[in-house]
Amino acid sequence: MAAQRPIRPTVDKKLMGREVLVFLDYGEGATYADPVWSLIGGQRTADFNNSADAIDTSDKNSNGYGDSEPGMKTTEIAMELIIKPSDPTIGQLYEAYENNEAVDILRWVDGGRSTRNWYSITEMSESAAYDDASILSLTLTGKGEPTVIEDMADPRESA
Repeated sequence: MAAQRPIRPTVDKKLMGREVLVFLDYGEGATYADPVWSLIGGQRTADFNNSADAIDTSDKNSNGYGDSEPGMKTTEIAMELIIKPSDPTIGQLYEAYENNEAVDILRWVDGGRSTRNWYSITEMSESAAYDDASILSLTLTGKGEPTVIEDMADPRESA
């Protein structure tokens, strides 16, 4: 009998940040109907935010307390990337920003809830500290309701 050690079984899988990747629909023959998902290089963060405007529904019967209902909803992806000048996806993001063009983005979650939407690049800034990597910070603001895809296969495997 071979020597072995027991492996602790996974009780509840925890989602790691490294399992969340952002892709740009970009490549030869890419269309919205038949996307070519290209991984955006140098990703450090890919934060997703859902929010709704608050509609004040307070009235004289609120006993001095405010009341509100959700209004218009928006989505946003905030990303930080290590700048890789040779990465074509980063070049495409700069081009889209300069031309005020929306980009087709997939925020893929390994084994979880992925989202796809058109996004406007509403903030793009670079930091270049003397003793650190050059960082590109992006804010992508959603255009309308995102498409939610549960348990989507890894887009890199179909490329």
